Amino acid sequence: MDRMKRLMVFICYLLASLNNTKINSFKFDITFYLDSADTSNEGINTMANFGATTTSRAVDRKKKKMSDVHGEYVEKCLILHLDKALVLNIDDYHNIHVQKQADTTNTSVSLTVIVYGAM
Repeated sequence: MDRMKRLMVFICYLLASLNNTKINSFKFDITFYLDSADTSNEGINTMANFGATTTSRAVDRKKKKMSDVHGEYVEKCLILHLDKALVLNIDDYHNIHVQKQADTTNTSVSLTVIVYGAM
């Protein structure tokens, strides 16, 4: 039984040390979750030093890339359906960018941009 425990520990260390895409993807998912939960960059980077996550810089690069790709996608769709598209910009800045204390009488709904295409 002791031999099996040592073998399992060895396999875990082996998997953790490999640069396997599945493991790196899992580490990135953990980092992305921690970033969305407002964990500090120092906390994320400390966990990266332990080998549990990727760095906060990697998340920032991925978020910028996702933002750029989304912007290009929206632009292409609007150009494609230019004659049929209607863009409504609902300015609700404070519901999006201001921290609010939840209570039992008021709720907050965030509205950003609504794109409607009549096809």
